[in-house]
Amino acid sequence: MSTDEATEATESPAKDPSRILVLGAGALALAALIAAAIFGIQWWVAENDDNASLAASREAVVKAGTNALKAYTEVDYTDLDGFFARQKAVSDDKMAQQIDQSAPTFRKALSDAKTKVTTDVQDIAVEELDDHEGKASFLAAIATTVTQGD
Repeated sequence: MSTDEATEATESPAKDPSRILVLGAGALALAALIAAAIFGIQWWVAENDDNASLAASREAVVKAGTNALKAYTEVDYTDLDGFFARQKAVSDDKMAQQIDQSAPTFRKALSDAKTKVTTDVQDIAVEELDDHEGKASFLAAIATTVTQGD
C-alpha cells in the first residue's frame, strides 16, 4: 500500500467515526425539526378548528348539567331555603314558579322525615347541542344516598 493510498483511506468519510457522528446528529436534528413543524401545524389547525369550540360547549353543558342535577337532587332538611334557592337558580321562570308553589308541601315532608340526600354524578353524555339557540340536552348516570331520621 502506497502512502497516497494510506492517506486516501484515512480521509475517507465512510471510515471516519467523528464524521459519521456529526452526520447522524445532523440527521436527528433535521428529523426533530420536521416533527416539530408537523406537530406545530397540526396543533395550529386543531386550535383554529370548530371542534375546539364544540368541545368547549360540550364541557360547559357537562358543568351546567352537573350543577343542575345536584341542585335538584341534593337535599339537607336543615337548609331547605338553600335547597329551593339552588333549584330556582338553575331554572327558568316557569319552573321557578312551580318550585315556589310546591315548596311548602315539600318543605314539610322533608323536614318531618329529616331527609338528607347526597348525589354523585357519575357520568354525563351530551345528547343534543345547539349553540345557535343555546339549547342542549344530556343523559346522566347518578347515584344518590338518602338518609332519613336518625
